[in-house]
Amino acid sequence: MADNSIAFIICVNDETYFEECLFYINRLRLPDGYEAEVYPVRQAESIFQGYNMAMQQSEAQYKVYMHQDVFLIDKDIIRYFLNLFEQQPKAGIAGVLGTNRYSNERSFFRSWNLGNVLGCSEGKAFHNHLSEEPALAAALDGMFLMTAVDLPWREDVLSGWDFYDISQSLEFGRNRRQLWVLAGKKPWCIHDCGYLNLTGYDEAQEAFLEIYRKDLPDYAERGPVYPERYRQRHALMMELKEQWKSLLFMGKVDEVRAVAPKVWDERFMDTELAIIRNILEILQKEERAGISAEDSFLYDCGSFEQAQRKYLKTKFYIRRKKYAADDAGICPNVSAAAMRVIRKHTMIQR
Repeated sequence: MADNSIAFIICVNDETYFEECLFYINRLRLPDGYEAEVYPVRQAESIFQGYNMAMQQSEAQYKVYMHQDVFLIDKDIIRYFLNLFEQQPKAGIAGVLGTNRYSNERSFFRSWNLGNVLGCSEGKAFHNHLSEEPALAAALDGMFLMTAVDLPWREDVLSGWDFYDISQSLEFGRNRRQLWVLAGKKPWCIHDCGYLNLTGYDEAQEAFLEIYRKDLPDYAERGPVYPERYRQRHALMMELKEQWKSLLFMGKVDEVRAVAPKVWDERFMDTELAIIRNILEILQKEERAGISAEDSFLYDCGSFEQAQRKYLKTKFYIRRKKYAADDAGICPNVSAAAMRVIRKHTMIQR
């Protein structure tokens, strides 16, 4: 295996996010003699299959498996992880967020108690400041995982896009390799995670437990995390979302504004819904500021997809001004009111 390369393996289904992820990868300060290799995996059948395919293509000893919506704001993160692997020869995999115990609750993602990272849901930005020292872990979050040895991802028994990180954590444990969460005084990265779609969580968890039940607490008496009534309400919100996306670009903003706030519910949001909510707030602020229709946020957007890209590009520009000020790029042509709304929902307010 090549010991002077760092392979970055990323499943991609949104090129706007991937471009921004790559921007931060290209800014990393790697140790002398090392180089980055990026393996974008598009149209993967599952995250297990996509990661295995790229893992087999790369000869790099050290591989990073990360989400397309993770932005590495600490330029030296790879140096710290390489130091960890050098100092801890039994370490096989390390991450930026995780836990030192498995929860007795089925909501595994509520168990994280190690790490220091930033996040953004489009409703607000937040700081998971859980620890500041490297620590042994029982499980790792999949937003950023770095490995020193290759182990196959269990596509032979699992599929989809959930529980891959817990599965791989258990596989490294079964192979007597240590798991570590590397935390410091400052956050390593931003996870632009948005709102998670968890309607398939329970089904995926049951498939996962069929393989790993003996390694985990007994969940037999625990009911589903997301019962049928949740899935039905979520499906209804997704139908409404598609209607609102069309109405916004048929000149019927007032109709959306009259109905949508009455049914907003954080439990049933997804990222696009949150962006629609923020765009409605932008339009309201622009009207109050006396901004003309020709200068409004949506004026040059013919579809929700165009408006979403404009929104994301503005968000990324605001973020770069803080974390990459030397190369912030060009901001889309938006009003000061729009900038304030997007900043409010995507940057931590000090």
